[in-house]
Amino acid sequence: MTFGKPSLASALALAALAVAAPSATAFPTGSFGNGDGREVVIIDGKAELSDLDRCWASGFPRDITFDNRSKRDFLVFATSDCTGEPTAVVPPGTYQTHYGWSAVAR
Repeated sequence: MTFGKPSLASALALAALAVAAPSATAFPTGSFGNGDGREVVIIDGKAELSDLDRCWASGFPRDITFDNRSKRDFLVFATSDCTGEPTAVVPPGTYQTHYGWSAVAR
């Protein structure tokens, strides 16, 4: 089996990929710092909530970690439907764990 000589175009393409791939992962997204300005809250380091006016609920009451990357307070409730008095408030720009069942932004 014989392989031909790589062309100049393929060598340039590989060089471009080698430079672009690592730098593409370094650009911030809306979830972090100075990204596209989206307002999000990260739940348990896994779920990203972007519709902060909509009530989010866990399957059951538990300790929940909130990473509030928005500019609004995020209210935690003991009910499954964001009703009643909030049991905790996660201020903007903070990372906190609270026992609760549902949450929504104010």
